[in-house]
Amino acid sequence: MPKETLAARIEDMCSLAVKRGRPVYSSFMNESEQYLAGQLLKKRGDIKFCFSGGNDACIRKMLCVMPDDDPGGEDAGYDDLPVYAVTLSYRKADKPGHRDILGAIMGLGIERDTVGDIFIGEGAAAVFCTKTASELIRDQLTSVGRIGVSVSDGLNESSAAAVKPAACADITVNIASVRTDCIVSGITGLSREKAAAFIRSGSFLLNYEECDSVSRTVSEGDCLTLRGYGKFIVSGDQTNTKKGRIRLILKKYI
Repeated sequence: MPKETLAARIEDMCSLAVKRGRPVYSSFMNESEQYLAGQLLKKRGDIKFCFSGGNDACIRKMLCVMPDDDPGGEDAGYDDLPVYAVTLSYRKADKPGHRDILGAIMGLGIERDTVGDIFIGEGAAAVFCTKTASELIRDQLTSVGRIGVSVSDGLNESSAAAVKPAACADITVNIASVRTDCIVSGITGLSREKAAAFIRSGSFLLNYEECDSVSRTVSEGDCLTLRGYGKFIVSGDQTNTKKGRIRLILKKYI
């Protein structure tokens, strides 16, 4: 979604929440949209907000905005987020992929922003979505490709076991500074000159937005996406070596 469109939509949500005096909810957002929404909402003094995808392991999430004078705490409205879960059951010998399940769901005429995360396990998959989407999936989905499936509301033991956060591994880079060109060089093994060219080519994203600056510094919690290399989160763990370089730990999604 274009930034201007998202900003306008969030402004409309905030106005509606203040007017009604109660929480207002969005459809599912990807990580980039969540980051931008959070940056915009932090500037407002009249709104509280939170995100949820139905489970802590979810990446795609709904936004809840509420008036700052709402009697609840920071997470007021969190438990009422309209996120539903359904279980797709199939033979353990069958191995549907994420794209297969999402394609089958969208083939029912369901919009992408009404579907959150999909977790695939042995014999069952968990799908988080809106109420309307859950009803359509339950009533109309009978197969994923050539794989027959049965659909039930909520999670069962098998689908719940599939709901796990994305795995990460710590990697250490030894760099001269926390400039983007240094970190890209440390991750990719490219020279500083080639790392700079990589950044300027549009292959580097900082906090989900394309970044062509080779001298911008990164901070704890920043998300770095390098096309062809993966996604990384900057941890707060860094030490200085005897030679004056920085040993920085990044978390890589695997």
